[in-house]
Amino acid sequence: MPEYLDVLGLSGDQQVREFFQNYNLSGVLSNRSHELLDLCSPTSQIIEATDFGRDTYGISENFVCLTSGEGEGFILYSKVDGKVYDVAVNQLDELEAGKIKARWQSFVELIEWYLS
Repeated sequence: MPEYLDVLGLSGDQQVREFFQNYNLSGVLSNRSHELLDLCSPTSQIIEATDFGRDTYGISENFVCLTSGEGEGFILYSKVDGKVYDVAVNQLDELEAGKIKARWQSFVELIEWYLS
């Protein structure tokens, strides 16, 4: 799993690293409409979603996709500021321009919301 964090450029992010080293989202039920993807073996869902978002929608290397984008939107983790953004596909240019505010101020805030 640490190699997955390295592939995504998250090797130095302690919140993300600690979470995915200790927890597996596959067994977590949430009443939220979003389904967060997992990074733990044997799956590489986050890597696949991030590659899809970059290839299909031009999502910047500064972001990691925490959802699949199937609903024409993504929850994106910013490697630059550690904040988490909830954006529709048609808002990606605004996000890149810095016009979209983060929905969660940290990865931990996102997980708290997801599990509440």
